[in-house]
Amino acid sequence: MLTTVGIGFLAAAMVATTVFGVVAIRTEWVLPWLRRSTLRPVLWGWATLSGSAGLGLWCVALATERVEAFGLAGLILIVTDTVLSYLATRPGRVTTP
Repeated sequence: MLTTVGIGFLAAAMVATTVFGVVAIRTEWVLPWLRRSTLRPVLWGWATLSGSAGLGLWCVALATERVEAFGLAGLILIVTDTVLSYLATRPGRVTTP
């Protein structure tokens, strides 16, 4: 019972983050509490999609007991999500005329 509830929450989180990522890529709209810190919404959207796919692969690895391939791919996508999210909040280079 608890495993089913946990998988349901993870699936809902993956769907929500995927939707927010696609919206950020298509319209450059970000959630209200992230607007101040996110300077590049499209990059943030790609980071969110990467994290959602990584979480999905990690869940597949646990469900199929194939931790070697799917788990490593999920971990790489989650690390990619972290790096892209960091870059989405950093200001660009200052250019002087």
